[in-house]
Amino acid sequence: MSPKVTGGLSLDTPSLGAGSFISEIIFLQCKDSFMTTLTIALLVVCGFILLVIEVLLIPGFSIPGILGIGMIIYGVWRARVAYGFEGALVTMLLCAVGAVVLILFALKSRTVRSVGLEYDEKGHSSIDDYTALVGKEGTALTKLRPAGIATIEGNRIDVVTDGEFIEANSPIRVAGIEGARIIVELKEGG
Repeated sequence: MSPKVTGGLSLDTPSLGAGSFISEIIFLQCKDSFMTTLTIALLVVCGFILLVIEVLLIPGFSIPGILGIGMIIYGVWRARVAYGFEGALVTMLLCAVGAVVLILFALKSRTVRSVGLEYDEKGHSSIDDYTALVGKEGTALTKLRPAGIATIEGNRIDVVTDGEFIEANSPIRVAGIEGARIIVELKEGG
């Protein structure tokens, strides 16, 4: 007894593989209007599935992304061939709505949040305020030529000079602040 075949798929097959899926798409290309609509829908949906696989599972832009975009474009082209400009327009609008829904769903899912880094700005400033150090004195821990490390009020701080070289263990004074740079000079009489 031969297996029953409907639409290119064997009903006695325990599972469906990629080969049977591809043969089903090819078979659907040859059917009537309903099957053409189903083919277009399958192409677009499979294209979106491949794009989701590309975004979530595979770093970079590679074969699944290219195939996904290709399947979506081919689905729109099939709609243009089968139903004219209006069919292609409806397919593109449905693709756009599907993409928006997919993006909104992805932004709310835990899977996408686990892919990226957490970002929180509360209580953080990008530059510390060192203006209170102007005029304070300290000691150069390393040679300052012109950058190095100094101790000012018991804190180790990265400092720079205005181009002069200062030996280690020399007394210094904070001359000014430029953004995050602490500019020091040799203490007079040191």
